[in-house]
Amino acid sequence: MSSTPNFKQLPTGAIAFPEPRDVFVADQQGLARHLHPLLSIDASQVNPEWSGQLHLLSPLEPYEGLVGELTEDWELHSELLKTNWIGFKLEDGRYRLCGDPRYFFLDEGNTQLHQGRPDLQEELLEHYAEQQAAFEANRQFYREHGHLARTDWGSDPVEFIDALGGELDGRANWVETVEFPMDVVEVDDDSGDSSVWPLSPAGRRFHHVLSVPGWHYRSAGADRIVMFYEPVDGLVLFTFDWS
Repeated sequence: MSSTPNFKQLPTGAIAFPEPRDVFVADQQGLARHLHPLLSIDASQVNPEWSGQLHLLSPLEPYEGLVGELTEDWELHSELLKTNWIGFKLEDGRYRLCGDPRYFFLDEGNTQLHQGRPDLQEELLEHYAEQQAAFEANRQFYREHGHLARTDWGSDPVEFIDALGGELDGRANWVETVEFPMDVVEVDDDSGDSSVWPLSPAGRRFHHVLSVPGWHYRSAGADRIVMFYEPVDGLVLFTFDWS
C-alpha cells in the first residue's frame, strides 16, 4: 500500500525559492518584480515521460481583485496572458512570458496608466513592498530551518504543495472566473462531477502539474495557485482562486 505524500517535505528533486536567473529568460529578469519564484520541480515527478524543471510562481499583483484585470482595457493581453491567467513558453528550462510584460500594472512601461491612477499605483507599491518582505522572511526561515513556514504565524511547517498531478474538478472557481478555452469531460453518472483541462492555442490539453495556496509562501496570495503544462509546445500556464 502506498503512503500519502508528505508535502511538508520538499518533493524529490525540487528546489525551494529558486533564483530568478534560473527561472526567467535573460532579457525578462524584470519579471521577478511581479512574480515570486516559489519552487522548481522535476517534471518527471508528475509524469515519467516529462523531463526538465518546471517553476511554480506567485504574482504579487493584485492587492484586491484578479491579477491582470487592471490592464485588460489597454490591449496588453493575449491568448495565454489574460485576467487571472498567465502563460509562459519554456526556453532552455526558463520562462518567457507569452505576451507583454505591461500586463502587470506596475511595469515600468505603464507610465500612462500610473499617471492616470496615482492612488492605485501607491497602493500597489505598498502591497508589493509588504509581500516582498514577507517572501524574504519565509525564504530566509527555510534556508535556516529546512522547512517552509508562514513566519508571521510562527514556525509550524506548511506544505510546499498540496496536490501533485491528477485531474481537476470542473466545478472549481477558477474554471468560471474568467473565460478560457477548456476541455470539460462530464462524469458518466448523476453526480454532476466533471474533469477539466485548459486548452492551448493549438487545441492541446494543459495537464495539471501542482496546486498550492499562495499564502504558504508569503503573508498574502491566491487561495490556490493552479499550475499546468503542455509538453508538446513547452507551455506553462497558471490560474488562481481568490477569496
